[in-house]
Amino acid sequence: METLAALNRARPAGYVAGLAGVAIVTGLVELVSGQVNVLSMAVCFQLLVLLVSGAYGLRPGLATALGSAAAFNFFFVPPVHTLTIADARDWISLAVFAATAVITGYLAEGFRRQRRESEERRRDAELLARMAQAVLGGVGTEASDDEVARVAARALGVERCAILRQGSGAGGAARAPTSLVPSAAGFTVPLVAGGRALGLLEVGPAADGEEPRWATPGFATAVAGLVAVAVERGGLIAAALEAEALRRSDGLKTALLHGVSHEFRTPLTAIRTAADALSVRGGHAPGEAALLEVMTDETARLDRLVANLLDLSRLEAGALVARMDWCAPAEIVAGALDAAAPLVGGATITTSAPSSLPLVRADPVLCERILVNLLHNAVRHGAPPVHVEADVVGGRVAISVADSGPGLDPAVAGRAFDPFVSGGRAGGTGVGLALARGLAEAQGATLEVAAGGGARGARFVLSFAPAAVPALVEDS
Repeated sequence: METLAALNRARPAGYVAGLAGVAIVTGLVELVSGQVNVLSMAVCFQLLVLLVSGAYGLRPGLATALGSAAAFNFFFVPPVHTLTIADARDWISLAVFAATAVITGYLAEGFRRQRRESEERRRDAELLARMAQAVLGGVGTEASDDEVARVAARALGVERCAILRQGSGAGGAARAPTSLVPSAAGFTVPLVAGGRALGLLEVGPAADGEEPRWATPGFATAVAGLVAVAVERGGLIAAALEAEALRRSDGLKTALLHGVSHEFRTPLTAIRTAADALSVRGGHAPGEAALLEVMTDETARLDRLVANLLDLSRLEAGALVARMDWCAPAEIVAGALDAAAPLVGGATITTSAPSSLPLVRADPVLCERILVNLLHNAVRHGAPPVHVEADVVGGRVAISVADSGPGLDPAVAGRAFDPFVSGGRAGGTGVGLALARGLAEAQGATLEVAAGGGARGARFVLSFAPAAVPALVEDS
């Protein structure tokens, strides 16, 4: 706006300067007309047109060119002091003079316009650079949106700007981004970064007394691009801070879990040793034997829980290493059934594990612990009979454990493998399944919950990726 006002004020001054220059040049040529050829002095008028066009623009330059031609004709082309031209050659000279003056004016105006546009681009670039420094220097979270909007408003020369994040649901922010339609009453610009729509930059009405930089082609889009970068960077920083907080929280939880579990081992060992010694001594009063049996069983259960917690903390700390070997699925199932016998209490367990199944690359100890956990959960939280099946499914060797109980609680079925989330309807610590999945992933296998099918309840599948078995292993 200030530039337009300056241009409007410059035009009357340009006309005055041009006409005054014509008078001055005419007077100087008149003074030296006796010593030099008058026609050769016509270049002085052309120089005047060049100066006026360069300083004030095309229209004052054209007016100066016309005034110069009229003055040259009136004072120096015979018959003088009239606008009549007697000699045809003078007509040609005057026409060439006028054409040269007009062309000079156009060229000067072109150079002037290029200089003005170059200056405007330089100012816009400096303004965008300052805005980038101000916008990106203090970006952190969404709380900085107001500051970014204020900087954008100052850069565009408008009263206010507002950042409407995509899907925020505030103030119409849920609208889809629209195309740029510059208007003094206000408009919106889509905020896009990395091909993703982040929201809208709502540009308010033009501010009084400010240069309307919003009207410069492409400038509002450039400002919106910087705002989009600031919005995206703020979101990334916020996500990084949240991830770091979660990492620290997980680290603290793992350290606390490991420390508490480790401290439990010593008193549990003492209690279990004392209970076993009392059981061996014999000669107990009526009911004492039953109490000792309960003490022994519950101490063993608590010992398993502590062992699971320790293993879970080692998994989360990355300290548990799988010892891989070639294993037969049928042997894995048989070993797990033997290890789980004291925990299932004589529950009916059916198996289907053909010896013809291909070998898998796994840690047999970890696989046994996974299946023992699954069998214990199936009996404790489900209902017998429990069915264990090994087969090739989709090119992978899969061992499934399914019970006939009510299945997982739908409220937590999607988080059954999260630590301390119990997926059974009878409750629990929520450690067994989390540990089982961690042990599976430690050896490159997967553990998933699947639909039981038929009358079965929960069904878990331990799956191994196919691997080429060396010939030496197959022969042995």
